[in-house]
Amino acid sequence: MIRMAVLGVGHMGTLHLQKWRLHKEVQVVGIYDIDAERLRRRASEYGVAAFADVEEAFAAADAVTIATPSQTHSLLVHRALELGCHCLVEKPLATSASEAAELMEKARKTGVVLMAGHIERFNAAFRWLQQQAVQPRFLEVHRLHPFRPRSVDVSVVLDVMIHDLDLLLALLQCPVERCEVHGVPVLTPLPDIANVRLVFANGCVANVTASRISAKFLRKMRLFQPSSYLALDFAEQSVEQVVVGEGFDEGAGECLAEWVTPEGVRRAIVRHQIRLPVVDALWEEQRAFIRAIAEGASLAIPHEQTLEALRLAERIEQQLQCFQG
Repeated sequence: MIRMAVLGVGHMGTLHLQKWRLHKEVQVVGIYDIDAERLRRRASEYGVAAFADVEEAFAAADAVTIATPSQTHSLLVHRALELGCHCLVEKPLATSASEAAELMEKARKTGVVLMAGHIERFNAAFRWLQQQAVQPRFLEVHRLHPFRPRSVDVSVVLDVMIHDLDLLLALLQCPVERCEVHGVPVLTPLPDIANVRLVFANGCVANVTASRISAKFLRKMRLFQPSSYLALDFAEQSVEQVVVGEGFDEGAGECLAEWVTPEGVRRAIVRHQIRLPVVDALWEEQRAFIRAIAEGASLAIPHEQTLEALRLAERIEQQLQCFQG
């Protein structure tokens, strides 16, 4: 059994706690939160121990989930690694790439599993996409959230956009040559809405928008490539595919348009709704962490990729600061 403690039992920490209690390989030994009243409520609700401080949690556990404010991640991970505690850390792993690199090197030297919680990597829609031979030339990405008074110790780039930066880098496997950034603070002192235009070395362009002040949730990625279009809905874990082909066969999808070219070739634009089995992405993320600990399996999200996404986020934030003057 892996003895697990959860540090931070706000929204995401509580979700982790709920699911850890269902893994047969895991024993939840307790939780910690700086908010004493919330700690008391969660411990009572889930029937787990409430640790007096993080040192007590580290002493009782083989592994920890860190779901505390982003600015605290680095300090907590450093201490966990010193004590030999495996760490699953809610994104971002750290608030700077240099801090993250230092943590990764320390994990390598100590032989402790350190994994960043990029949950969308385990989304059924993205997993399906990775299995396709796609060659996108343009992508449009939107990740919009209503305002919640948490994770506001960092900008919307590290809070929200980093999900899609990680997905784009994993999908395209190509460096970013240029980025044009716009963003503004609205409800907090830090940027709450941001848009970035990324130009990759292979010529692909991605237009990425992230907001934490939207009236509703939206988590979508659209890919445009020769003769086809893909729309991924991460919330619904669904995919819509629109392709141009030679004519339309009944039952092959929904025909949006059909015509004959001057050369006499029948052409049709056909839409397909791809049904995917819904996956519990957080459960799959936790399972990947367990396998890395118990079986020595390779990290589902390699350190190099986690670091690459953080470096890009840092680059965007630096340009945002310049833009704000």
